[in-house]
Amino acid sequence: MNVTATNHDEVSALLTVTLDKSDYKEKVEKQLLNYAKNAQVPGFRKGKVPLSMVRKQYEAGIAFEEINKQVSEALNGYINDNNFRLVGQPVPQPVEQLDHNAEQLTVAFEIGYEPEFTIDLSKYEAPHYKVEASDKEIGLSIENMQKRFAEQVPQDAIADDSTIALEISQVVEEGAEGEHHHAPKNITIDATKKEAFNLVKALKMDESVKVSKADLVANEELAKELSFSKEEVEHLHHNEIEVKVKDFFGLNLAELNQDLFDKVYGKDTVKSEEELKAKVKTELDEYFQQNADVHFVNKVLEQINEKEEVKLPEAFLVKWLLHSNENINDENQAKEILEAEKNQLKYQILEGKLMNDNEIKLEYSDVLAQAEQLVRNQLAIYGIHHLGDEEVQKYAVEMLKDQEQVRQISSEVGMAKLKDVILEKATKKETTISHDEFLEELKK
Repeated sequence: MNVTATNHDEVSALLTVTLDKSDYKEKVEKQLLNYAKNAQVPGFRKGKVPLSMVRKQYEAGIAFEEINKQVSEALNGYINDNNFRLVGQPVPQPVEQLDHNAEQLTVAFEIGYEPEFTIDLSKYEAPHYKVEASDKEIGLSIENMQKRFAEQVPQDAIADDSTIALEISQVVEEGAEGEHHHAPKNITIDATKKEAFNLVKALKMDESVKVSKADLVANEELAKELSFSKEEVEHLHHNEIEVKVKDFFGLNLAELNQDLFDKVYGKDTVKSEEELKAKVKTELDEYFQQNADVHFVNKVLEQINEKEEVKLPEAFLVKWLLHSNENINDENQAKEILEAEKNQLKYQILEGKLMNDNEIKLEYSDVLAQAEQLVRNQLAIYGIHHLGDEEVQKYAVEMLKDQEQVRQISSEVGMAKLKDVILEKATKKETTISHDEFLEELKK
C-alpha cells in the first residue's frame, strides 16, 4: 500500500492511494472462512457450506469493505503524518469501476488544507482597561440584594416605587387560519425600565395595553425591556402584542443585617456592612476586569483578522461543497456560498492556528469546571451563593449529558484558554477609565 501526493498549490493537493491485492487478500480469505464455518444454508449442515458458494455470495462485499477500511486508514495516516490541517473533507475522484480481483487498485482524493504561516502576537497592541467599581455601583448592587429578599407591600395603584408583574401575549388576528399557541412571557419591571414602566404605569390590575410589531421595531429599548430581542421581534407571528398587568406592589427592602448577609453569602462569611461593601467591590472589580480582558482580546483578534493574510483552497472548497451538499446544484452556486462564508472560514482558521501553535488542549476536567461555574452563575441570579461543591458538580454533570451543551461549553473553554494566551503575549496599552466610560467604549 502506498500514498503519494501531487500538490496543486500550497493549500491543496491530490492524494493517490495504491493498494496491491496482497494488502487485503489474506484478511478477505479469513473472513470468508469464518462465514463458511458459521453460515446456515438450507441443505447444508452448519460449517459444511462449500467455500465456493460462500465466496460467490460474499467475496465482493467483504473485499470492498476491507478495501474501504484500508484506504481510509492510509489516507488518514498520511494526513496525520504530514500534519495537514484540513479545510473541509477529502473529496474522492470519480471511479468507473473497482475490480477487487485486480492485482492493484488506485483511488484518488482531492484535499484542501490550511496554509503554513505564523502569528506573532507581540506585534499586536490594544487598549487594556482597568475599571474599578464606583461607590454608586457598589450601592446599586447592595440595593439589588435587599430587593431580592424584600417584603412585598400591597398597593392600591401603580406608584413610582412599584414593582410590576406583566404578562405579554401575541394577539392573534380575528379570522387567522390554523392553530396559534404562543406561550406568554412573564416578566417583572420597575421604574428603572423607563419605556416599559411608562407604558403601563396608568393601568390597573388586569388591565392591558397593545403594542404593534412596528412600534417594537422602531423602539428597540422598549422591546428589550419587554424581554424581546431584535431577532424575536422580527419573527413575531402576529402584528400586535398585549401587555397585561398581573400584579404590582411596593417593596420594604431587607435590612442590612447578619440575616441578609447570611442569606446572600452563607453563614458568617460577611459580618458587617463594611465587609459587605468590600466583598461587593471585589466581585464587581473582578467582573469588570473580565469584561475588560475580553474587550482587549476581541480587539486583538479583530486586528489579526484584518491584517493576517490567509490563502484559502478555493478551487477545492467549490468541489467539496458540490460533493457534500446535495442542495447545491452547480459550480456558480457553490462559488456564491463560498464567497459569503470566506470571512468566517478565515476567522476559524486563524483561531485554530492560534490554539494549535500555542498548544491549547481541552481536557474533560476543564469542561466540567466551566459547567460548574455556569451552574454557580445561574444560582447566583436567584441569590444562592453557598450551595455545596458536590451539589454543584451533580448539576454540572447532568448539564454535560446534553451534547450541544458539551459543544458550547468546550468552545467557551477553548476561547478562555486562548484569551489567557493573548493576554500574556499581545501588547497591552494600559488605561484607567470609569465604568461608564468603559461602557461607551463597548458601543464603538
